Amino acid sequence: MIETSSDPDMLKYEENVAKILDRAVKLFRRTNLEELADKWDRILKTYDSRKRTQ
Repeated sequence: MIETSSDPDMLKYEENVAKILDRAVKLFRRTNLEELADKWDRILKTYDSRKRTQ
């Protein structure tokens, strides 16, 4: 479960996680690893949606 915090360091950490996932998806797409890109894209969307609901 993802917990949100008003701590600036935690917010920065959460932003960094989302950026890393996004970059990984883009890299996988550029290298024609579509299946892997799709899986990581789902992970990113799940992470983002759970982060917003809490």
